[in-house]
Amino acid sequence: MAFSKEDIENTIVSIMRVHFLKFTDEVLEKYKEQIDSAVKWYVKGLPRHIASSEADDLTAEARMAFVDALKTWDPRKGELWPYVSARLKGSMQDYLRKRGQDPVAGIYEFITSAANVYMAFNPQEIAHERAGDFMNVDLDSVMKDLEPNEQKIIRGYYANDKTFKEIGDEIGLSESQVSRICKTATLKIKKLIRP
Repeated sequence: MAFSKEDIENTIVSIMRVHFLKFTDEVLEKYKEQIDSAVKWYVKGLPRHIASSEADDLTAEARMAFVDALKTWDPRKGELWPYVSARLKGSMQDYLRKRGQDPVAGIYEFITSAANVYMAFNPQEIAHERAGDFMNVDLDSVMKDLEPNEQKIIRGYYANDKTFKEIGDEIGLSESQVSRICKTATLKIKKLIRP
C-alpha cells in the first residue's frame, strides 16, 4: 500500500503533536521567556489595579493557551511561536472578559454597578429631577445611534458573550478590526448615556 506525501506529512505532524504534548513541561520551559515576555507586554497595557491582581493568573492562562495551541499547530503552515503568540493574547483577553476585568468589556455591568454605587453614596441626589436622566437609560434607543456593524459587535460581545474572532467570522472582519470597532462603539455608548 503506497502512502501519499500528504498522508506521510500528516503522520509526522501527528507524531510531533504527541511528542510536544508528552514533553509539555520541557516545551513550556523552552518557551518560558517568550511566554513571560508576552504576558508582561499585555499586562503593561492594563490598569494598574488589574495588572497587579491578575498578572499571575494571566501567566497561568497563557501557559494553558500555549499547551492548547500545541494540539493544533501545523508546522507546514509556519513557525510555532507566531502561531502561539496570537492565541496567548486572545486567551488573556477572554480570561479577563470572563472575570469582568477587561477594560473594554462589561458595558451593562458598568452601567448597573455605577448606578448602584452612585445611589448608595448619594441618596439625596436620587430625589433630584435629573435622577431620571441616568436611571432610565434605554439602551435600545442608544444602540440605534450606532452603525449596523457596531450594533452587531456590541450585541455579540456583550449580550451574547462571543469572542472578537467569532464575531469577525460572522460579519467578515478580522479579530483586530472587531476589537477596534467594539472599543469605539463602547465609548460612543458611554458618551450617549451620560447625563
